[in-house]
This record gives sequence, C-alpha cells and structure tokens, in this order.
Amino acid sequence: MPLTHPLPLCVAWLLLLVVIVMSDMTNGGVQGPIEGYNSLDDLLTTTPTPGQAALLLPTAPTAAYTHPKWMEPYFDPSTPRNVTALMGKSAYLSCRVRNLANKTVSWIRHRDIHILTVGSYTYTSDQRFQATHHQDTEDWTLQIKWAQKRDAGMYECQISTQPVRSYFVRLNVVVPTATILGGPDLHVDKGSTINLTCTVKFSPEPPAYIFWYHHEEVINYDSSRGGVSVITEKGDVTTSFLLIQNADLADSGKYSCAPSNADVASVRVHVLNGEHPEAMQTGSSGCQYNWLTIVLLLGLVLCYSSQQCSSAVPSSLTSPLPSPSQLPLPAAAAAAAAATATGESASSESVAAARASSAAATATTTEARKRCPAVRSCRQTAGHVLAKRSCHR
Repeated sequence: MPLTHPLPLCVAWLLLLVVIVMSDMTNGGVQGPIEGYNSLDDLLTTTPTPGQAALLLPTAPTAAYTHPKWMEPYFDPSTPRNVTALMGKSAYLSCRVRNLANKTVSWIRHRDIHILTVGSYTYTSDQRFQATHHQDTEDWTLQIKWAQKRDAGMYECQISTQPVRSYFVRLNVVVPTATILGGPDLHVDKGSTINLTCTVKFSPEPPAYIFWYHHEEVINYDSSRGGVSVITEKGDVTTSFLLIQNADLADSGKYSCAPSNADVASVRVHVLNGEHPEAMQTGSSGCQYNWLTIVLLLGLVLCYSSQQCSSAVPSSLTSPLPSPSQLPLPAAAAAAAAATATGESASSESVAAARASSAAATATTTEARKRCPAVRSCRQTAGHVLAKRSCHR
C-alpha cells in the first residue's frame, strides 16, 4: 500500500499561489495599501478624499489619442446620384453626410468650376441657388429654383477634410415637348374629316392653353365655315384634338399646335381630290426618284445616239486600224520593195511616191473619223450626267 504525505500537495499549492501573485503584480493589478483604509468595509462605506480618489481611479494611457477611423465624416451611399427636374420647377440635390463634426459642406458646379455654397452661405450672384440644412439633420440640400435647361450637368458635394471628400450628383432638366401625331405630312380625301392630335409631354403642369394655327393664323372655331371643333384633355400628358369636318381643298396647308409652356409643333395636311398620295410625296425620297428617272431617260437617249452614229460610219472605219506593216503598198512602193529584195536599189522617185501614198491613207482615216462628231458629244454628255448624279448623292 503506497505511502501518501500531505507535504508535496502543500508545496504545489504554494507554488501556484506565487505564480498568480507575480502575474497580477506584473499587470499592475495589485496595488499597495491605500492610506486611510484598513479593511474592505472601510473602502466600501467611507467617502474617499481627493487624494484617495486619485489612487482608486485607473491610470490613463500614456500614448497619444488617435481619432477612430469610423468617426471620420463620410457620405451616405444611398443618396441619389441622378436627379431629374422639370424645366421651370425647383430642383433639389441632396447630400447626406455622417459624422460631420466641425467640418463644412460645399456645393460646386462642374460646368464652370463655380463654388455655389459653403455651409449655409451662398457664393453666387444667381439667387436661384440656395443650400438648405435643418439642425439635428445630416442632409445638405442644394435647391435650384426655376430650373432651366442650362442648369443640367454635374454637381459636386464636398467635405472640407484633408484630403477633401466628394460626392457627385447629375441633374437632368426635362423640357416640355409638343408633338402632332402622324406628321410631318397627312393626306385626307375631300369631304372627309381632318383629325389632328397634339400631345404635350414632360410638363410640370398642364398648359394654360393650346392654340391651333392654319397658315400662321389662329383658327376661329366659331367661323361661318362651321364644322371646326377642339377637344382638350389635361393630365400628366395633355392631349388636344382638332376636328375639321367636310374637308375642302382650301383646308390644305400647314397646321400648328402651340401650347403655352412648350415649343410649337407643325404638320402639313394635303386634301386630295381623287389624286394618289404617292404622286404628292415630297422630300429627299421624291427627289431621288426624279433623278433616277432623268438618268434612265438620258441613258436611252445616249444609246439611241450611239446607234445612229454607228449606222452613219462605214464598217471599215469602225474596225481596228491595221498596223503600218499590214497597209497595202502602192504599185511604185511594191516595185521598190521587190527591187530591194533582189538586190536592186530603188530610185529616189519610187521612195517619194511610197511616202506620199502612206500620208494620203492616214489623212483619209482621220477625215473619216471626223464625220461623226456625235460619238464624242455623246461621251461628254454621259460623263456630265454621271458627275452630276454623284454630286446629288
């Protein structure tokens, strides 16, 4: 039966206690006795003096304090980066900044690199621009009153950090537009009803009025002609209908729709009295077809002229010219050649006669070619037509 002694167990406990005490002293967790306190009850029930309180408080770190990264100003990424405003209405560009502290927020227009606002102060002579910021909020909003087309573009919200931080917002300004459906040309039969539809889109509010014009004159709905009426439906998209019953040839011409808050839209009406609309088409396509017709007619004329010239010129003149070696020699020249072949010398008279015969043959060929100037004229005309056609393309 093994012997057990309590001494080794006591030694182990003592060593463990020494290690724990030394560790606490190294970490500064064990303090010496505090003057004036004899027990734990005194520490809990007695009000400490200023000197004792200083001993009880934890010691502040000796390293310099560093501002946490998460405490620096930053932009709220959920703020819209694209803003659309209607022309004539106010535009609002928002910039939400977290942890701004003592920094300032500025708005800059990128079109001309112009500082518009710094904080709540405006630095432009254009009184339409204003920065709004409500206390206890993180929103710095740039307001643009009565937005115009030129106000569209990029704007920068900037924080005065080192380096500066920026948030970009693009402003789009929508202009009201008027459109007449079915334009730019409408064809109606005589005696039918002319129905013109004008729509006004992207308007901040319905137009106060819509005037219809015929030949630059306001249409009188109460004229003696009768049968003229206008129906207007207002809303997000305003629509105006112009109805002209029993259309006559005098009703042809240009019609315009003029809203109070948008540009004028126009259309041209053709009242047909049995004609086909294709015959009345105008514009680039009609011009192209007319030129094609002219070119075809000129081609037929050229072909006819070429045939006439071919019939007028003898077949001997239209064939290729023979080489000098193939031309027939006169009798005198032939005799001279024969004499040379047999070793006999030709007389100077025979050589002169041969040269005169060759010159006469050349003159005859040139005169024959001059008999048909129409061939050269036809070629020049064809080249002129082709050049003129390429210019119009």
